[in-house]
Amino acid sequence: MLMADLPNDSEIERMNSEGDGGYPHSFRDGFVTGLLAALVLVLLLSTGKILLDRYGADKAKGAEVLTSQKTISKLREVQSLIERSYLGDVDEEELSSYLFRGVAAGLEDDFARYYTEEELTAEQEANRGEYHGIGITLQETENPWQIQVTAVTKGGPADKAGLKEGDLLLRYNGEDLTDMHLTDVVSLIRNSKDTFQLTVVRGEQELTFDIECGQVETVSVEYECIEPGIGYIRINEFITSTIRQFCDAADDLTGQGIKNLIIDLRDNPGGLLNAVCEILDYILPEGLIVYTERRDGQREEYKSDDEHSLDCNLVVLVNGNSASSSEIFAGAVQDYGIGTIVGTPTYGKGVVQNTYFLSDGSGFKMTVEKYYTPAGQDIDGNGITPDILVEEEEAAEDEKTEDAPLKKALEMLGGGKS
Repeated sequence: MLMADLPNDSEIERMNSEGDGGYPHSFRDGFVTGLLAALVLVLLLSTGKILLDRYGADKAKGAEVLTSQKTISKLREVQSLIERSYLGDVDEEELSSYLFRGVAAGLEDDFARYYTEEELTAEQEANRGEYHGIGITLQETENPWQIQVTAVTKGGPADKAGLKEGDLLLRYNGEDLTDMHLTDVVSLIRNSKDTFQLTVVRGEQELTFDIECGQVETVSVEYECIEPGIGYIRINEFITSTIRQFCDAADDLTGQGIKNLIIDLRDNPGGLLNAVCEILDYILPEGLIVYTERRDGQREEYKSDDEHSLDCNLVVLVNGNSASSSEIFAGAVQDYGIGTIVGTPTYGKGVVQNTYFLSDGSGFKMTVEKYYTPAGQDIDGNGITPDILVEEEEAAEDEKTEDAPLKKALEMLGGGKS
C-alpha cells in the first residue's frame, strides 16, 4: 500500500554519515558514467570503505567483487547489449539505482537497503516523526482511480481543514485526480508551496477544503486513565518524536496521582535505538539499558542515569508483532524486575542497522551489530518470553472479542475493565 505519510522501517537503526560526507553533483554525465562511474566511485569510496573501516580487510573479503575487473567487464558487456539491441528507452537514474538495490539484495541481509536521495529524505523525516505535508494517509481502493483517505493525523492541516477518514479525493485546485496514480497524487500534495483546494467525495456530498501544507508530527503515543488509579500508554513505534510524547503522557498520568501503569507495545514494529533508550532512561534506575556487539566482538553500552525513574506498578503488554525496540524495552523491564511482561512471545529481532549517507546524497543501510538485554538475553531469533503468557483471541469478521491480555493486566493492577 502506498501512502502519503511515509512510515519508517520497522527495525532498529541509526543514521550515520560515514563515507565521503558531502553532496556533490549526481553521476549523470552520460550512460557510461551513470553506470560505471557511479558503481566504481560510490561503492568503492562508500560501501567498500564502510566495510573495511568497520570490520577490517580480512573480514570484508567478498565485497571486493563489486569493483573487480571481472565485474566491470561484465557491466560493459551488458551496457553494449543494451545500447545495440534494447527496444525501449533507458532511464539512467532508475538503472543506476537498481544496481545498488542489487548490491543490498546480494548481502542476503533482510534489512539491507539502498535509498535514493528522495527516499533517504523521506526516511529521515519519518524517523524524526515530523515532515512537510497535510497529515493524511492515502491508499487506492479496489477501483484504481479512487484514492481514499484512510487516516487523518490529529491536529494536522488536513484535520484542521475538516478532512475525514473515508473521504475520496476528486480534485486538486480544480485538476481531476481520478486518472492519476497514487504516487503522483502524494507528490502533488506534499510538494505544495501555498494554500490549495482539495475536493473530496463524502457519501453523497462533494466538499472542497482550503488546506496549507505544514509541519506534521506523527502521533506515536496514545494514553488515557483507563480506570481509576490505572494509566494506559500505547506506543505505536519508536521514532524521535515518541520520546517527548511518551514523557508528556507519563508526566500527565503520574501528575494525576496514578500509581499503576500499563504500557502497550503490541504490534509495535520497533524503530530507532536512541528513541527507546531515551524512554527507558526515563523509566529505569541508573544502570545498563542494552548493549551491542559487532562482528569483531567490540561492545557498546547504553546506560540510564539517576536523574529520573518511574515509581509505579508497571505491566507491559507484548505479542508476536512486538519487535526490535519493543523487545529492548520489554527485556530491560524484565531484567530489572520493575514490571511484569504479559502477552505472547515477541518477534525476535535482535540486530541493529546503520544507514550511511553516500557521496551523491543517496544512502545504504545494512546490519552491523547484535543487541542484548542488560542481563545478556539474546533476542535475535528468540524474542522475549512474557512473565505471564496470555493468548490474544482472534475475532471473526465484524465481531468484537475480549482483550484478554489487557484484562489480565487490569486484574493484576486491581482493576476489572475488559
